[in-house]
Amino acid sequence: MPNLQAPPRTFGFLLASLGALLAVGGFYLLSLGEPPISTAYFVVAGVGVSLSGMLIARGRLVGAWLYAAVFLLMIVWSFVELDGDFQAALPRIALPGLICAYIFLTKFRERLS
Repeated sequence: MPNLQAPPRTFGFLLASLGALLAVGGFYLLSLGEPPISTAYFVVAGVGVSLSGMLIARGRLVGAWLYAAVFLLMIVWSFVELDGDFQAALPRIALPGLICAYIFLTKFRERLS
């Protein structure tokens, strides 16, 4: 039977990996000369998600709050960059929103200190 009080190491590792992929992809797009404001989004979001994943893997509650802050930044950045077009912003914020909901709306958060 799994220990429900153990830190969510697997989830944190997966989140950190996803963030690293976003950041690397953003740096790659920057190296191709893509518009900096668009590609910087992926670098900033990727670094933030990766850091929050590492903290969550260590069982730190601050990782969940960092993820929430990064998610809020994703929402604001997307709407500003896309001139408030919800349909265009939805692909950028749908999955991160589901992840944020999972972190805060389940017993998941109780496993963090």
